[in-house]
Amino acid sequence: MHYDRERVVRRMRKWEDYLREHALPSWEALPALELYMDQVVALLNSYLGFLPKEVGMDAVVTAAAVNNYVRKKIIPPPVKKRYSRVHLACLLMICSLKHSVNISYIQQMIPPTLTEAEIRDIYNAFVAQHRRTTLYFVEQVNQQASRLLAEGTPSAVLSNPEVITAYLGD
Repeated sequence: MHYDRERVVRRMRKWEDYLREHALPSWEALPALELYMDQVVALLNSYLGFLPKEVGMDAVVTAAAVNNYVRKKIIPPPVKKRYSRVHLACLLMICSLKHSVNISYIQQMIPPTLTEAEIRDIYNAFVAQHRRTTLYFVEQVNQQASRLLAEGTPSAVLSNPEVITAYLGD
């Protein structure tokens, strides 16, 4: 299969723009009002749209997953079925990390005994590091892709679906 160089460039730029614009919300940007489960799930999915969905799943975060984190005492239980900023911050960190870090390690990083102020500080540091890492990732992909997209790139490379899939994701 052959890929059009301009299409590859457009897709990569679109992906780069998306990642550069994407950022997890700051603590202050999280809703101050407590939310019900369906609102939490919808909000988390909008914040975490950049993450890959698990096979067979329509969403990155489900109510079942949130209930599981509560049941396993990874996050504190909701108060009168409502979730606060603390819950949202914990869930954003858990969902961002769970693809690369064992859940037991995440639980050690954000134990349920922390105060709201401690979780706020950890979350703000996490958001800042997440942003730096995302921008670094974009830079690294751009450096590698520049070789692929260089004028002298053999069309055989652009005809290799495995190489293109690594950059485009489809």
